Amino acid sequence: MRRSALILAALCAMVASLSSTAQTPGLVSLVDESLNYDVYYKWGFINKLAGHATMSLVNDGDLYMASVTARNAEWANSIFLVRDTLYSTMNRNNLSPVLYTFLSHENKRYKKDVVKFSQVGDTFYGECFRESRKKPGQPLQTSTMQLEAEGPTVDMLSSFYYIRSIDFGSMNPGQEVVLNIFSATKKERLTITYLGTGSVNANGSDQNTYNISFTFTRNGVESSSPIYAWLSLDDRRIPLKIEGSLPVGKVRAFFTGENATW
Repeated sequence: MRRSALILAALCAMVASLSSTAQTPGLVSLVDESLNYDVYYKWGFINKLAGHATMSLVNDGDLYMASVTARNAEWANSIFLVRDTLYSTMNRNNLSPVLYTFLSHENKRYKKDVVKFSQVGDTFYGECFRESRKKPGQPLQTSTMQLEAEGPTVDMLSSFYYIRSIDFGSMNPGQEVVLNIFSATKKERLTITYLGTGSVNANGSDQNTYNISFTFTRNGVESSSPIYAWLSLDDRRIPLKIEGSLPVGKVRAFFTGENATW
């Protein structure tokens, strides 16, 4: 498996909209919370716990403060050490991003990405900064970039909450939507396909779900295999399961509850 952080991208990249313009959230109940996930690697008969992720949200006046932390399971630390954290500050009224930060410590490599967002009409701008170090003791390398996109734009973490504001019940199976996502080095397009309703086993019981799939493209070229997600049918739209393909095998994330300890 390449790295358990891959599933974070899947968790944070699930975005949907009913039109080409941003939808005002309001259908979901966003409260202070801490959602926990176990991440598994599956290849043939192998189905092994590979890591953990926790997503937290705190209300702060006119803003939401969100964070995600990810780490390997103990057995994988000697193979590829992962300690990743994402932060996003969002406007409460429409979940549009204000500031995004990604901190990565993977296999002794360090990276920090920061994106400051601004908006003029339907145009979104990203002032991006990156610092990185390939090995301990080496000097930091820094770079900057300016990103621009027309239409609804999110970061990798704010999108996780944006999806939960969507009225999937009014969408038709097969309907596709495209949005923009900014990171510190690139702008990508995300195509989301609503697949209808279904069910998934979560925490030992079958739960009804909204089902979606999505893919990334950059410069018109698809950059990932389809990722699938099962979201709870209640008023919180919690992702209960996410599944994506790797070059060898699959990675799956399962919701394990709130405020749990590992």
